[in-house]
Amino acid sequence: MPLSAREIVEILRTLDELGYQRFRYEQNDVRLEVDTSTAGESATASSTSQAPVNTVSEPASTPKEQETPTTAPRTTFSPPKEGLISVDSPMTGTFYRAPSPDAPPFVEVGSKVEDHDTVCLVDVMKLFNSISAGTKGTIADICAENGAQVEAGQPLIWIEPDA
Repeated sequence: MPLSAREIVEILRTLDELGYQRFRYEQNDVRLEVDTSTAGESATASSTSQAPVNTVSEPASTPKEQETPTTAPRTTFSPPKEGLISVDSPMTGTFYRAPSPDAPPFVEVGSKVEDHDTVCLVDVMKLFNSISAGTKGTIADICAENGAQVEAGQPLIWIEPDA
């Protein structure tokens, strides 16, 4: 089933919001490629299908906002106190403390963690990304609320590293 023009525009907006320059999607007979890495040119999208009747051409006339690459100002976050290490969100998305609504949180304040332990999830377009502690230590603070929107680079959790 081909992507609708509305779905393609939604994908383009999400990619722009996340700052991605290149994206490729293939499933069955549908292919979507986006490349905005060339400065000053608009986002390009194409959707092809084995049956010509399913070809989508509407994205060629995407909204004007897609024509110029935007660089959103990055928010700077500072630590609440010295000596702590932040676990930052690698992307803009939805923060979750547990793997499912009925499951207990991955960590609580005071929990001991290893560098490879999953401490939370960030959902981007229904793709759940496991975020690991990155260091061995004790959870000192959990900054984001469960289900909250988070920005790329935003501290999610603060860890007091082991000595």
